[in-house]
Amino acid sequence: MTKIIISFSIDNKTVSVEQEIKTGEDLKEVIERLLLEIENIGVGDKATSGQMRALYGKALDQAWSKEKIKEFLEAKFGTSDENEIVGKVDRFEFSRLIDEIGGAIEIPGKATFAQMRTLWGKALDKGWSREKVRKFLEEKLGTSREEEIVGKIDKDTFSYIIDEVENI
Repeated sequence: MTKIIISFSIDNKTVSVEQEIKTGEDLKEVIERLLLEIENIGVGDKATSGQMRALYGKALDQAWSKEKIKEFLEAKFGTSDENEIVGKVDRFEFSRLIDEIGGAIEIPGKATFAQMRTLWGKALDKGWSREKVRKFLEEKLGTSREEEIVGKIDKDTFSYIIDEVENI
């Protein structure tokens, strides 16, 4: 059997994670799963890489340029460097920042921003690509655009869709 070992440092301590590759398993998939599992180790209540991806995804869906995203981050945190944000900025503050990007308006009884973040977070944590999440939403709802989901789709219906992501 082949063994994969990934080592990294947190607070001047070296952490190693290892995984045996079973016969027939795809090496790339095993490595990607390992990287997703260790992505937020040591982050705690600080911003995560998943949140950074969510911010970029939402901003790009709103037709923001990468330069505009960087300017937005620099205005809020004094930097746009992921290494200076992830694990350092308060997780909830960063979450509110994602909401500031715009899009839909919340309406009682309808899908919320928090539900949308939950769905994306669960899907990305499972290793789904952005494209897979969009296709899933389009298959289930006919759209993947936040402004066509938040405040428009029934809250309970959207909860069932979140549960489906969790159980796939």
